[in-house]
Amino acid sequence: MRWNVAVAALAASFGFVSIIVREVDLDAEVLVFFRCVFAVATISLVLTLTRRLDVLARRATLRFALPLGTTLGAHWFLFFETIKLSSVVLAVLTAYLAPIAVALLGPFFLPERHSPVALAALVPSIGGLALVAFAGGDDVNARPLAVLTGIGTAVTYAGLVIGTKHVAERVSAAALTFWNYTLSGLVMIPFLLTADRIVPHAGELGYVVLLGIVFTAGTGYLYVWLIRRVTAQAMGILAYLEPVSAALLAWLLLDEALTWRTIFGGALIILGGLAVILLEREETGVVEVPPQPEGSRMRA
Repeated sequence: MRWNVAVAALAASFGFVSIIVREVDLDAEVLVFFRCVFAVATISLVLTLTRRLDVLARRATLRFALPLGTTLGAHWFLFFETIKLSSVVLAVLTAYLAPIAVALLGPFFLPERHSPVALAALVPSIGGLALVAFAGGDDVNARPLAVLTGIGTAVTYAGLVIGTKHVAERVSAAALTFWNYTLSGLVMIPFLLTADRIVPHAGELGYVVLLGIVFTAGTGYLYVWLIRRVTAQAMGILAYLEPVSAALLAWLLLDEALTWRTIFGGALIILGGLAVILLEREETGVVEVPPQPEGSRMRA
């Protein structure tokens, strides 16, 4: 149960990202680029200080990071593009179709069985998500192109969960996050040409650095490290805690209204999350091993 609790806490911490984004007046692609820059710099510094830079040169990690990193960049772009084309409501509702895909398709690609707990937890979680998403009062504005980019957001999200789970035990978590963010940042570079502004103001810089160091480098590493210890299905369902956390933090820190829809929807999501935490199995036989030669299983 402890690892499911840790995943729940990690998912809840992602709510701070929404708060930071609202405090920074930069285009989405610029913010994504800078969060990757500061994340890559942070991971590089940590690996340098711990004398583990050699993990970045392992060909297996590079091979796995190429599809995952580019998919991550595409996922972020599609999510923000859905918001621009329609609304936050549609973006959130379509993006969080991904846990359904993970719960249904994950066992076909991973050594997992379909989890009755995860499938049952989808019911209150999806209902709660809809209530939380509509609590803001935004129009859905489901334009065909927005629906298409929203579905793309969900597909790439599901691919990231399943793909990361598939390779997590064979690569260094630090190296995988380093290359994922490097490739994601590179994917964003062409879009910087159309941005209104690409340099943060002095008052925004602290938020951007916090986003990159803590809520990209730190949380990205923990995500890969924790996904070794829980099922992909549990990881997907517990991700529903993120919008609840964002809504509560916006109420506490930004004085945004907390409606009955948010409260009731959040309670439903938390109910689904508690079911996963208390009843869903965790991975067994997970042990730490020292770095091994290229081509062998390496999980440091």
